[in-house]
Amino acid sequence: HTYTFSGEGEHWSAIYSETLTEKPVHSEGKATYYQPSSEYAFQLAYKGKSGDLKKIKKFTFGFDAVGHGSSQTMEGPIRLESLRLQGSGDGLVGREESIIKVSVDWDGQSEKFELLADGNEPK
Repeated sequence: HTYTFSGEGEHWSAIYSETLTEKPVHSEGKATYYQPSSEYAFQLAYKGKSGDLKKIKKFTFGFDAVGHGSSQTMEGPIRLESLRLQGSGDGLVGREESIIKVSVDWDGQSEKFELLADGNEPK
């Protein structure tokens, strides 16, 4: 299963996708249970002019999801390609009702917003 979450704030938007897999664990020649695992990709995007990113001196961004999160701090100038986080986990997110919290801090400014499963956006 692949789940995609998206959302935006005033200055930033983000997409998070996670692919869940289950592999059988064998005991005595039989699959006794399934071991879940996941791979995720998080992409942050700036909604303004890309030239504005070159002026940023200190930048931190990240997300918190069910069971895991990640963040990164970097010195400017910021390049769009660097606003990506990837990793693997134990398959805990992957539910449509999950909410992923995003935080972005840059040069004394801060923005927080939530990502919702695509198809579950507020009306």
